[in-house]
Amino acid sequence: MSASEVAATDTADLFTRLGLYGLSSIQVPVLASLASETPLLLTGSHGCGKSLLLERIANALRLEWRHYNASLLNFDDLVGYPLPDEHGQLRYVQTPASVWGAEAVFVDEISRARVDIQNRLFPIIHEKRVQGIALERLRFRWAALNPPPADGEGDYAGSEPLDVALADRFAFHVAVPEWLSFPETVREQVVRAGGVAPDPDAGAELQRVLLETRLRQPLVEARWGTALARYVRIAAGNRA
Repeated sequence: MSASEVAATDTADLFTRLGLYGLSSIQVPVLASLASETPLLLTGSHGCGKSLLLERIANALRLEWRHYNASLLNFDDLVGYPLPDEHGQLRYVQTPASVWGAEAVFVDEISRARVDIQNRLFPIIHEKRVQGIALERLRFRWAALNPPPADGEGDYAGSEPLDVALADRFAFHVAVPEWLSFPETVREQVVRAGGVAPDPDAGAELQRVLLETRLRQPLVEARWGTALARYVRIAAGNRA
């Protein structure tokens, strides 16, 4: 068995150790987004575990993180309340929910946000900035949505397709598996999961996997960089 196969075997049940059942099929792209610290967008029906997945990851990594419901979000919720100081400069009176100091930001229901709020979120997701000010500690940017209706057909009338430019800022678009796709044994694990605490050592294992992945990235670039660049050029050139 190769080293990569051994590593895959060692980490195959990592989500299960976090108390997340039925999500093994999306473990690789989610871990890739974490290792590269690039924005992640989860799509799936209500109740499929999008929020739980990100909450368990944030807690396992011991991150200072913020969870915003974009459908209810106002700009003051992000930055606090503006107040001129004694020098005439504008500062913000922060609240526990303010984005300042966060290491991770999770924007839930992003497809239900008003357009002006999506525009405010854009630089946070893309540049890790707000009002032109760098968010020095921010590393992870996550969002989730229900599938917008296609041609008026679908269950989520309030979920609107994201602006193309905003959607493109998420390097990873991951569809979360649905209940009906699970085998019976996994469904029973999901039903019983409320009484099972996450493995307290899973966070350390997650940290190890992410560190090892980051260390291997230069090796992947050296070996496959040219071929991957060619693939991306061809794929991007053929987009309608």
